[in-house]
Amino acid sequence: MNGAYIHLLFNHVPILGSIFALCLMLYGIFFKNQSILKAGIVTIVVSALFAIPVWASGEDAEHLVEEIIGVSHDAIEEHEDHGAAAFWTIVFAGAIALGTLLSSLKTKVVSAPLQWITLVAVIVTVAMMARAGGSGGEIRHTEIHATAPAGEEEHE
Repeated sequence: MNGAYIHLLFNHVPILGSIFALCLMLYGIFFKNQSILKAGIVTIVVSALFAIPVWASGEDAEHLVEEIIGVSHDAIEEHEDHGAAAFWTIVFAGAIALGTLLSSLKTKVVSAPLQWITLVAVIVTVAMMARAGGSGGEIRHTEIHATAPAGEEEHE
């Protein structure tokens, strides 16, 4: 098992986890369900923990992939920049979420200000994760931006 394998194995967890956390939190907030809200908050903490091996394996993955013919060095560097921003964003959101959970231990209720601060952090995280994931996909998945040649119809 090498760095690229670990990177690819875990990289979707923080992306999808942050989206799932956002959905749970929104449901919990708008339907006033503390259990679902807390499940969303726990989900962002867990997603942040999964981001650690993704971040740690990124450099090894880069060294393995950059030698492959057809792989753009510029695409790798762009992904590295977006990945760094997404990593620090999810770590920050995870820390806020953990603090929010800890503050609700005595009262069993997440305070309104903390739930909204955590929600904003998760929304920013989702945006950053989407950007990092998209730029990572462009390294080897050029079909993401493929268009049909002129004069050809798209197949349905």
